[in-house]
Amino acid sequence: MKNFFTTILLIFSLASYGQKGSFIPFKLIVIQLDTAIIDKSLYGDTDSVQLDYQKRYYNSLKQMEDLLKFEGYSKEMAQKFKETQERLKKEIPLMKAQEENVKKFKYYHTLSAYSSEVYNFYFNEYEPFSAIIELPNQNTDISSIVKIADTSKADYIVFFSNVHTDVKDGLPILQLTTSLYSKKDNKIILTKQTEGDTSSRGDMWTCGSTTLSCLLINGVRTSTGQVAPEIAKRQIRH
Repeated sequence: MKNFFTTILLIFSLASYGQKGSFIPFKLIVIQLDTAIIDKSLYGDTDSVQLDYQKRYYNSLKQMEDLLKFEGYSKEMAQKFKETQERLKKEIPLMKAQEENVKKFKYYHTLSAYSSEVYNFYFNEYEPFSAIIELPNQNTDISSIVKIADTSKADYIVFFSNVHTDVKDGLPILQLTTSLYSKKDNKIILTKQTEGDTSSRGDMWTCGSTTLSCLLINGVRTSTGQVAPEIAKRQIRH
């Protein structure tokens, strides 16, 4: 699914004009879950998580359309703005094509969708950009993962398993296992179980209005916190 950091990245590309990224470009696929197990007390939060995601989609689309129409740039930035707007002309139709998928969004898709956005934020601040793509649920046995990597020409694949809520010290937590496959190594190079709690930490880790939203956002925080350094050390420019 198209991630919602597209607008931010396009703005970054303007602000970072002339700067070169620290990472050798790569292609990363993040695979959606097909289910998660949550406590019954959280069932009432699912609609809120799904509606919040849809609102973010429409807000991001509007920001992209507004940026496409923007003409108040300086002469010094004219060329870069025009390049960005040319990219927007390609990005906006792709974004709009995702509307039906956005309407079908389920709360547990937050893990793959928001992880994709976070990886974009980490690795695509400066050009050349890496390709970070969210795919619908797939089989994640090793032979299926190898096939996905081959057919999609992906360098890395991230997928989740054993996602469920639990209680720790009297408070709800989300437990999840994240795995990272490397095409170069031709094996799973990382499998980590982490936890998401209910604390809102601000910035990109600001929780929504529900307990389930916090659990999912913090699940992404701990998951990407394991995966991103593993990719970074392999892709860093020397």
